[in-house]
Amino acid sequence: MTLHTVMGPGESGEHPAARAGESALSYAIRAIGGLFAVSKLAHEQFQEARYDQAEAERLAAVAEEAAQRAAAAGARAVAERHKASPHKRINRELGAAAAAGLALLDALPAYWTAQAFGLDQFSTLVLTGLLCVALGGSMWLLDLFEAKSRRLALRILQGVLAAGFVGMFVLRLDYLQVVGGGDPWSSALQALALTAVSAALLGVGFVVLSHRMPKAVADAERAAHQAKDEESVAQEDAAAAHARAVMSRAALQDTVVTWAVSHEPAGLEQEEFVQAIGQAIDVLLNR
Repeated sequence: MTLHTVMGPGESGEHPAARAGESALSYAIRAIGGLFAVSKLAHEQFQEARYDQAEAERLAAVAEEAAQRAAAAGARAVAERHKASPHKRINRELGAAAAAGLALLDALPAYWTAQAFGLDQFSTLVLTGLLCVALGGSMWLLDLFEAKSRRLALRILQGVLAAGFVGMFVLRLDYLQVVGGGDPWSSALQALALTAVSAALLGVGFVVLSHRMPKAVADAERAAHQAKDEESVAQEDAAAAHARAVMSRAALQDTVVTWAVSHEPAGLEQEEFVQAIGQAIDVLLNR
């Protein structure tokens, strides 16, 4: 960069005279201020550098706040995990999906149970779906009553389920006898096996649900992950703003140094003046 590019047509770039006893920094500040007054390029670069520095400082503060929130959220998640049972580590969404899958595995035995009512095909399919939903709902209710320590409700539900499995055994036995027409003992054994499968699916689903992590832990971990993501975004924004501030400040300093070395400073060694320019720019940007 040359002086011609720093100064516009008709702009004077002469250094002011140094005052008696004036420090190099003070003189550099006055000289740079004079440059900004007569050079549009230098003034615009100064305004841009000051804006970029202010923005970098703002985003750095935002990133610091995000880091503090992430640390607090992480500490809360750790505390919630310590309070929870060490056996409850299954992801809540994954556990719910697994329980729903187990309920759907009972579709075939439930279909045979529904067929015992002698309904049309559509009604039979609807009843099959309701039986699968009832099985999944029973898993959820067992887990809920167990977690809330509602002993009476749990005992009532267990009694209802026992009666329901007895009813399904009877319906399946009737269906197998009508369809198979074989030995009653063989049909009873098959109906018992199908009912045992349904009961086993219910039991496994209940175990899966009861070993899911508590909602408080899941919420705390979700908040911690979200806070960590926000911290990462804030850190990236702060780093980009800092890079812009460094570049704009470097461009300003290049302009000022180019101007400084193109003129002999009045009453001051040029080398000393150039060294003071960096400090003077920092002082002016932080005003």
